[in-house]
Amino acid sequence: MTETAHGPGPSPEPGTADPFDTERALATLRALCVPEMEGRAPGSAGHDLATRFLVSELTGAGLRPVLEHFAIEGVLRLAAPPYCGVEGPGLVRDLVHRAEFAEHPRSAPMPRPVSALASEDARPGRWTVVRGSTRGTGFAELADTCAARGAVGILVAQHADASGYLTKRVQGPTPVRLPVVALLPELLDAVTGGTVTAHVPLERVPAVGTNIVATLPGRVPDARPILLTAHYDGVGSDPGRHFPCAGDNASGTAVLCEAARVLGRAEPLDRPVTFALLDGEEMGTLGSGHHARQLRERKLRPEVLNIDMAGKFNGKVAVELGPADPVPAGLVAALDASGRRLRIPLHAAPVASDNRRYAAAGFPSAGVGLGAAHYHSPLDGPERIEADALHKAGLLTLATVRYLAARG
Repeated sequence: MTETAHGPGPSPEPGTADPFDTERALATLRALCVPEMEGRAPGSAGHDLATRFLVSELTGAGLRPVLEHFAIEGVLRLAAPPYCGVEGPGLVRDLVHRAEFAEHPRSAPMPRPVSALASEDARPGRWTVVRGSTRGTGFAELADTCAARGAVGILVAQHADASGYLTKRVQGPTPVRLPVVALLPELLDAVTGGTVTAHVPLERVPAVGTNIVATLPGRVPDARPILLTAHYDGVGSDPGRHFPCAGDNASGTAVLCEAARVLGRAEPLDRPVTFALLDGEEMGTLGSGHHARQLRERKLRPEVLNIDMAGKFNGKVAVELGPADPVPAGLVAALDASGRRLRIPLHAAPVASDNRRYAAAGFPSAGVGLGAAHYHSPLDGPERIEADALHKAGLLTLATVRYLAARG
Protein backbone atom coordinates (compact mmCIF):
# COMPACT_ATOMS: atom_id res chain seq x y z
CA MET A 1 0.00 0.00 0.00
CA THR A 2 1.39 3.41 -0.89
CA GLU A 3 0.34 7.01 -0.59
CA THR A 4 1.91 10.27 -1.77
CA ALA A 5 2.67 12.09 0.85
CA HIS A 6 40.54 13.87 10.57
CA GLY A 7 39.31 17.52 10.55
CA PRO A 8 36.52 18.65 8.33
CA GLY A 9 37.83 16.58 5.43
CA PRO A 10 38.84 17.63 1.92
CA SER A 11 36.96 20.06 -0.26
CA PRO A 12 34.22 18.69 -2.51
CA GLU A 13 34.98 17.68 -6.06
CA PRO A 14 35.14 20.42 -8.68
CA GLY A 15 31.68 21.27 -9.92
CA THR A 16 29.86 20.30 -6.72
CA ALA A 17 28.99 23.83 -5.62
CA ASP A 18 26.65 22.72 -2.83
CA PRO A 19 28.65 20.62 -0.34
CA PHE A 20 27.39 18.51 2.53
CA ASP A 21 26.19 20.92 5.25
CA THR A 22 26.99 19.30 8.58
CA GLU A 23 25.17 21.95 10.61
CA ARG A 24 22.01 21.38 8.62
CA ALA A 25 22.33 17.63 9.15
CA LEU A 26 22.82 18.19 12.89
CA ALA A 27 19.68 20.34 12.96
CA THR A 28 17.72 17.49 11.35
CA LEU A 29 19.17 15.04 13.86
CA ARG A 30 18.28 17.22 16.85
CA ALA A 31 14.72 17.65 15.60
CA LEU A 32 14.33 13.85 15.46
CA CYS A 33 15.56 13.48 19.04
CA VAL A 34 13.25 15.86 20.91
CA PRO A 35 11.07 14.30 23.65
CA GLU A 36 7.94 14.81 21.53
CA MET A 37 9.29 12.17 19.11
CA GLU A 38 9.07 9.58 21.95
CA GLY A 39 12.03 7.58 20.71
CA ARG A 40 10.29 7.06 17.33
CA ALA A 41 8.93 3.58 18.07
CA PRO A 42 6.29 2.47 15.53
CA GLY A 43 2.79 2.76 16.87
CA SER A 44 3.55 5.87 18.94
CA ALA A 45 2.38 9.43 18.35
CA GLY A 46 6.03 10.48 18.34
CA HIS A 47 6.80 8.09 15.51
CA ASP A 48 3.97 9.58 13.44
CA LEU A 49 5.36 13.04 14.18
CA ALA A 50 8.80 11.92 12.98
CA THR A 51 7.29 10.53 9.77
CA ARG A 52 5.57 13.83 8.99
CA PHE A 53 8.75 15.75 9.77
CA LEU A 54 10.84 13.62 7.40
CA VAL A 55 8.27 13.92 4.62
CA SER A 56 8.55 17.69 4.95
CA GLU A 57 12.37 17.46 4.90
CA LEU A 58 12.40 15.51 1.64
CA THR A 59 9.70 17.71 0.14
CA GLY A 60 11.78 20.76 1.03
CA ALA A 61 14.70 19.16 -0.81
CA GLY A 62 12.59 19.14 -3.98
CA LEU A 63 11.55 15.47 -3.87
CA ARG A 64 8.10 13.91 -3.91
CA PRO A 65 8.08 11.30 -1.16
CA VAL A 66 5.76 8.32 -1.25
CA LEU A 67 4.74 6.36 1.85
CA GLU A 68 4.83 2.57 1.87
CA HIS A 69 2.85 0.99 4.70
CA PHE A 70 3.25 -2.49 6.15
CA ALA A 71 1.87 -4.31 9.16
CA ILE A 72 3.88 -4.87 12.33
CA GLU A 73 2.48 -7.73 14.38
CA GLY A 74 3.52 -6.35 17.75
CA VAL A 75 5.74 -3.66 19.24
CA LEU A 76 6.84 -4.24 22.83
CA ARG A 77 5.72 -1.32 24.98
CA LEU A 78 5.42 -0.60 28.69
CA ALA A 79 1.86 0.47 29.43
CA ALA A 80 2.87 2.16 32.71
CA PRO A 81 6.00 2.76 34.81
CA PRO A 82 7.31 -0.62 35.95
CA TYR A 83 8.14 -1.47 39.54
CA CYS A 84 10.33 -4.03 41.28
CA GLY A 85 11.03 -4.07 45.03
CA VAL A 86 12.83 -6.54 47.29
CA GLU A 87 12.51 -7.35 51.00
CA GLY A 88 14.94 -10.03 52.07
CA PRO A 89 18.04 -10.93 54.04
CA GLY A 90 20.39 -9.62 51.36
CA LEU A 91 18.52 -6.55 50.12
CA VAL A 92 15.64 -4.31 51.18
CA ARG A 93 14.77 -1.55 48.71
CA ASP A 94 13.10 -0.59 45.46
CA LEU A 95 15.17 -1.36 42.37
CA VAL A 96 15.82 1.19 39.63
CA HIS A 97 14.20 0.41 36.30
CA ARG A 98 16.58 0.09 33.37
CA ALA A 99 19.62 0.36 35.68
CA GLU A 100 18.89 -2.69 37.90
CA PHE A 101 15.84 -4.41 36.43
CA ALA A 102 14.02 -4.41 33.13
CA GLU A 103 11.17 -6.00 31.24
CA HIS A 104 12.01 -9.20 29.41
CA PRO A 105 10.77 -9.69 25.83
CA ARG A 106 9.60 -13.26 26.50
CA SER A 107 7.46 -12.32 29.49
CA ALA A 108 3.82 -13.29 29.72
CA PRO A 109 1.46 -10.37 30.46
CA MET A 110 1.58 -9.03 34.00
CA PRO A 111 -1.64 -7.00 34.41
CA ARG A 112 -1.21 -6.61 38.19
CA PRO A 113 1.64 -6.73 40.72
CA VAL A 114 3.08 -10.12 41.65
CA SER A 115 4.54 -10.54 45.14
CA ALA A 116 6.21 -13.78 46.27
CA LEU A 117 9.35 -15.31 47.71
CA ALA A 118 12.19 -15.99 45.27
CA SER A 119 13.79 -19.43 45.26
CA GLU A 120 16.31 -21.35 43.19
CA ASP A 121 13.83 -24.09 42.34
CA ALA A 122 10.28 -23.98 41.04
CA ARG A 123 7.83 -24.04 43.94
CA PRO A 124 4.13 -23.17 44.23
CA GLY A 125 3.46 -19.48 44.76
CA ARG A 126 7.10 -18.40 44.29
CA TRP A 127 9.34 -16.64 41.82
CA THR A 128 11.84 -19.06 40.24
CA VAL A 129 15.40 -17.76 39.89
CA VAL A 130 16.89 -18.90 36.55
CA ARG A 131 20.53 -18.26 35.71
CA GLY A 132 20.79 -19.93 32.31
CA SER A 133 19.95 -18.84 28.78
CA THR A 134 16.51 -17.44 27.96
CA ARG A 135 16.80 -18.20 24.26
CA GLY A 136 15.25 -20.96 22.17
CA THR A 137 12.69 -23.59 23.01
CA GLY A 138 14.57 -24.71 26.11
CA PHE A 139 13.50 -21.64 28.05
CA ALA A 140 9.88 -22.03 26.97
CA GLU A 141 9.95 -25.63 28.19
CA LEU A 142 11.47 -24.51 31.48
CA ALA A 143 8.71 -21.91 31.88
CA ASP A 144 6.11 -24.61 31.21
CA THR A 145 7.66 -26.75 33.94
CA CYS A 146 7.72 -23.86 36.41
CA ALA A 147 4.10 -23.02 35.63
CA ALA A 148 3.06 -26.66 36.09
CA ARG A 149 4.68 -26.62 39.53
CA GLY A 150 2.74 -23.50 40.52
CA ALA A 151 5.48 -20.84 40.23
CA VAL A 152 4.17 -17.28 39.79
CA GLY A 153 7.01 -15.97 37.64
CA ILE A 154 10.68 -16.19 36.63
CA LEU A 155 13.61 -13.94 37.52
CA VAL A 156 16.52 -14.01 35.05
CA ALA A 157 19.89 -12.31 34.69
CA GLN A 158 20.65 -9.54 32.21
CA HIS A 159 23.99 -7.74 32.01
CA ALA A 160 24.12 -3.98 31.67
CA ASP A 161 25.68 -2.57 28.52
CA ALA A 162 28.57 -0.11 28.38
CA SER A 163 26.23 2.75 29.28
CA GLY A 164 25.25 1.05 32.55
CA TYR A 165 21.70 0.34 31.41
CA LEU A 166 19.83 -2.88 30.67
CA THR A 167 19.16 -2.83 26.94
CA LYS A 168 15.69 -1.79 25.81
CA ARG A 169 14.10 -4.10 23.25
CA VAL A 170 11.00 -3.58 21.14
CA GLN A 171 10.60 -7.05 19.67
CA GLY A 172 10.61 -10.53 21.04
CA PRO A 173 9.61 -14.12 20.31
CA THR A 174 6.37 -15.70 21.45
CA PRO A 175 5.95 -15.10 25.19
CA VAL A 176 6.31 -17.95 27.65
CA ARG A 177 3.61 -18.97 30.14
CA LEU A 178 4.87 -16.94 33.11
CA PRO A 179 5.85 -13.33 33.80
CA VAL A 180 9.62 -12.83 33.40
CA VAL A 181 11.63 -9.99 34.97
CA ALA A 182 15.31 -9.35 34.20
CA LEU A 183 17.72 -8.30 36.97
CA LEU A 184 21.41 -7.50 37.06
CA PRO A 185 23.23 -10.83 37.61
CA GLU A 186 24.66 -9.71 40.95
CA LEU A 187 21.14 -8.98 42.22
CA LEU A 188 19.87 -12.53 41.68
CA ASP A 189 21.85 -13.74 44.71
CA ALA A 190 20.63 -10.79 46.78
CA VAL A 191 16.94 -11.39 46.04
CA THR A 192 17.00 -15.17 46.49
CA GLY A 193 15.23 -16.00 49.74
CA GLY A 194 13.54 -12.59 49.86
CA THR A 195 10.14 -11.33 48.77
CA VAL A 196 10.09 -9.80 45.31
CA THR A 197 7.19 -7.57 44.31
CA ALA A 198 7.07 -6.66 40.63
CA HIS A 199 4.70 -5.04 38.22
CA VAL A 200 6.10 -4.85 34.68
CA PRO A 201 3.13 -4.20 32.37
CA LEU A 202 4.69 -5.18 29.05
CA GLU A 203 2.32 -5.08 26.07
CA ARG A 204 2.60 -6.27 22.48
CA VAL A 205 0.85 -3.64 20.38
CA PRO A 206 0.13 -4.05 16.65
CA ALA A 207 1.35 -1.13 14.56
CA VAL A 208 1.67 0.07 10.98
CA GLY A 209 5.19 0.69 9.71
CA THR A 210 5.88 3.42 7.19
CA ASN A 211 8.76 3.63 4.74
CA ILE A 212 9.37 7.06 3.18
CA VAL A 213 10.64 6.72 -0.39
CA ALA A 214 11.57 9.43 -2.91
CA THR A 215 13.46 9.34 -6.20
CA LEU A 216 15.59 11.83 -8.11
CA PRO A 217 15.25 10.98 -11.83
CA GLY A 218 18.44 10.42 -13.79
CA ARG A 219 19.41 11.67 -17.23
CA VAL A 220 19.27 8.07 -18.47
CA PRO A 221 15.72 6.96 -17.58
CA ASP A 222 16.37 3.21 -17.86
CA ALA A 223 19.68 3.25 -16.01
CA ARG A 224 20.09 1.03 -12.97
CA PRO A 225 18.95 2.96 -9.86
CA ILE A 226 21.14 3.78 -6.88
CA LEU A 227 19.34 3.26 -3.56
CA LEU A 228 20.37 5.13 -0.40
CA THR A 229 18.77 3.86 2.81
CA ALA A 230 18.74 4.51 6.55
CA HIS A 231 16.24 3.54 9.22
CA TYR A 232 14.54 6.29 11.18
CA ASP A 233 12.66 4.25 13.79
CA GLY A 234 14.01 3.92 17.32
CA VAL A 235 13.41 1.79 20.37
CA GLY A 236 10.92 4.23 21.86
CA SER A 237 10.99 5.93 25.25
CA ASP A 238 10.24 4.41 28.65
CA PRO A 239 7.47 5.91 30.78
CA GLY A 240 9.19 8.84 32.45
CA ARG A 241 12.52 8.37 30.63
CA HIS A 242 13.35 9.66 27.14
CA PHE A 243 15.41 7.70 24.62
CA PRO A 244 16.60 10.20 21.95
CA CYS A 245 17.95 7.46 19.61
CA ALA A 246 20.43 9.93 18.13
CA GLY A 247 23.24 7.65 16.99
CA ASP A 248 20.85 4.79 16.22
CA ASN A 249 19.72 6.03 13.85
CA ALA A 250 18.83 9.70 13.65
CA SER A 251 22.45 10.10 12.53
CA GLY A 252 22.07 7.98 9.39
CA THR A 253 18.68 9.54 8.69
CA ALA A 254 20.15 13.05 8.92
CA VAL A 255 22.94 12.08 6.51
CA LEU A 256 20.40 10.87 3.96
CA CYS A 257 18.22 13.97 4.29
CA GLU A 258 21.20 16.25 3.70
CA ALA A 259 22.44 14.09 0.83
CA ALA A 260 18.97 14.39 -0.74
CA ARG A 261 19.13 18.18 -0.43
CA VAL A 262 22.61 18.33 -1.99
CA LEU A 263 21.81 16.03 -4.89
CA GLY A 264 18.39 17.61 -5.41
CA ARG A 265 20.00 21.01 -5.98
CA ALA A 266 22.73 19.70 -8.28
CA GLU A 267 22.62 18.81 -11.96
CA PRO A 268 20.90 15.43 -12.47
CA LEU A 269 23.15 12.39 -12.45
CA ASP A 270 23.00 9.84 -15.22
CA ARG A 271 21.42 7.27 -12.91
CA PRO A 272 18.29 7.78 -10.81
CA VAL A 273 18.90 7.97 -7.05
CA THR A 274 16.23 6.71 -4.65
CA PHE A 275 16.20 7.68 -0.98
CA ALA A 276 14.44 5.27 1.39
CA LEU A 277 13.96 6.21 5.03
CA LEU A 278 13.07 2.83 6.47
CA ASP A 279 10.88 1.83 9.37
CA GLY A 280 10.84 -1.22 11.61
CA GLU A 281 14.59 -1.90 11.64
CA GLU A 282 14.53 -2.34 15.40
CA MET A 283 11.82 -4.99 14.97
CA GLY A 284 13.88 -7.21 12.69
CA THR A 285 14.47 -5.02 9.60
CA LEU A 286 10.80 -5.23 8.62
CA GLY A 287 10.77 -2.06 6.53
CA SER A 288 13.70 -3.03 4.33
CA GLY A 289 12.22 -6.51 3.91
CA HIS A 290 8.97 -4.94 2.69
CA HIS A 291 10.81 -2.52 0.40
CA ALA A 292 13.02 -5.24 -1.10
CA ARG A 293 9.92 -7.25 -1.99
CA GLN A 294 8.38 -4.18 -3.64
CA LEU A 295 11.51 -3.68 -5.74
CA ARG A 296 11.59 -7.30 -6.86
CA GLU A 297 7.94 -7.14 -7.89
CA ARG A 298 8.77 -4.10 -10.01
CA LYS A 299 11.73 -5.94 -11.59
CA LEU A 300 14.19 -3.38 -10.20
CA ARG A 301 17.66 -4.31 -8.98
CA PRO A 302 19.35 -1.25 -7.49
CA GLU A 303 22.79 -0.93 -5.99
CA VAL A 304 22.17 -0.25 -2.29
CA LEU A 305 24.11 1.85 0.21
CA ASN A 306 22.73 1.70 3.76
CA ILE A 307 23.91 4.11 6.49
CA ASP A 308 23.47 2.83 10.03
CA MET A 309 24.93 4.82 12.93
CA ALA A 310 27.06 7.78 11.83
CA GLY A 311 27.49 9.42 15.21
CA LYS A 312 31.00 8.46 16.29
CA PHE A 313 34.22 8.04 14.31
CA ASN A 314 36.63 5.46 15.73
CA GLY A 315 39.37 5.91 13.13
CA LYS A 316 37.81 3.84 10.34
CA VAL A 317 34.44 3.09 8.80
CA ALA A 318 32.90 -0.38 8.90
CA VAL A 319 31.63 -1.74 5.58
CA GLU A 320 29.67 -4.96 5.08
CA LEU A 321 29.17 -6.13 1.50
CA GLY A 322 26.70 -8.62 0.12
CA PRO A 323 25.71 -10.91 -1.40
CA ALA A 324 28.89 -12.97 -1.49
CA ASP A 325 28.20 -14.35 -4.96
CA PRO A 326 28.47 -12.40 -7.13
CA VAL A 327 30.53 -9.87 -5.20
CA PRO A 328 29.08 -6.33 -5.58
CA ALA A 329 32.09 -5.16 -7.55
CA GLY A 330 30.64 -1.76 -8.44
CA LEU A 331 30.06 -0.86 -4.81
CA VAL A 332 33.49 -2.16 -3.84
CA ALA A 333 35.15 0.07 -6.42
CA ALA A 334 33.01 3.10 -5.55
CA LEU A 335 33.57 2.87 -1.81
CA ASP A 336 37.27 2.13 -2.20
CA ALA A 337 37.85 5.05 -4.57
CA SER A 338 35.77 7.42 -2.43
CA GLY A 339 37.44 6.39 0.81
CA ARG A 340 40.90 6.84 -0.69
CA ARG A 341 40.11 10.25 -2.17
CA LEU A 342 38.57 11.49 1.07
CA ARG A 343 41.28 9.85 3.19
CA ILE A 344 38.64 7.99 5.20
CA PRO A 345 39.86 4.48 6.12
CA LEU A 346 37.40 1.68 5.43
CA HIS A 347 37.48 -1.88 6.75
CA ALA A 348 35.39 -4.99 6.35
CA ALA A 349 33.26 -5.51 9.46
CA PRO A 350 29.70 -6.55 10.33
CA VAL A 351 26.98 -3.95 9.84
CA ALA A 352 23.89 -5.77 11.07
CA SER A 353 21.16 -3.61 9.61
CA ASP A 354 18.85 -3.16 6.62
CA ASN A 355 21.65 -3.80 4.10
CA ARG A 356 21.32 -7.52 4.89
CA ARG A 357 17.70 -7.60 3.72
CA TYR A 358 18.63 -6.13 0.35
CA ALA A 359 21.62 -8.45 0.02
CA ALA A 360 19.38 -11.44 0.80
CA ALA A 361 17.07 -10.26 -1.99
CA GLY A 362 20.01 -10.44 -4.40
CA PHE A 363 20.72 -6.70 -4.67
CA PRO A 364 24.36 -5.53 -4.57
CA SER A 365 24.46 -3.94 -1.13
CA ALA A 366 26.81 -2.25 1.28
CA GLY A 367 26.17 -1.42 4.90
CA VAL A 368 28.21 1.51 6.18
CA GLY A 369 28.59 2.21 9.89
CA LEU A 370 30.76 4.64 11.81
CA GLY A 371 29.42 4.05 15.30
CA ALA A 372 27.41 5.57 18.12
CA ALA A 373 27.93 6.16 21.81
CA HIS A 374 25.52 4.33 24.13
CA TYR A 375 22.99 3.22 21.53
CA HIS A 376 19.70 1.73 22.78
CA SER A 377 20.27 3.80 25.91
CA PRO A 378 18.86 7.05 27.33
CA LEU A 379 22.40 8.40 26.89
CA ASP A 380 22.19 8.19 23.08
CA GLY A 381 21.51 11.91 22.73
CA PRO A 382 22.49 14.63 20.23
CA GLU A 383 25.15 15.95 22.61
CA ARG A 384 27.13 12.72 22.02
CA ILE A 385 27.06 12.97 18.24
CA GLU A 386 30.41 13.88 16.69
CA ALA A 387 29.95 16.47 13.97
CA ASP A 388 33.08 15.15 12.25
CA ALA A 389 31.59 11.65 12.07
CA LEU A 390 28.40 12.99 10.52
CA HIS A 391 30.50 15.04 8.06
CA LYS A 392 32.62 12.05 7.03
CA ALA A 393 29.52 9.88 6.53
CA GLY A 394 27.95 12.58 4.37
CA LEU A 395 31.03 13.10 2.20
CA LEU A 396 31.52 9.35 1.77
CA THR A 397 27.87 8.88 0.80
CA LEU A 398 27.89 11.65 -1.79
CA ALA A 399 31.23 10.62 -3.27
CA THR A 400 30.13 6.98 -3.57
CA VAL A 401 26.86 7.94 -5.29
CA ARG A 402 28.66 10.21 -7.76
CA TYR A 403 31.21 7.51 -8.53
CA LEU A 404 28.48 4.93 -9.16
CA ALA A 405 26.48 7.34 -11.34
CA ALA A 406 29.49 8.39 -13.42
CA ARG A 407 30.45 4.79 -14.18
CA GLY A 408 27.01 3.45 -15.01
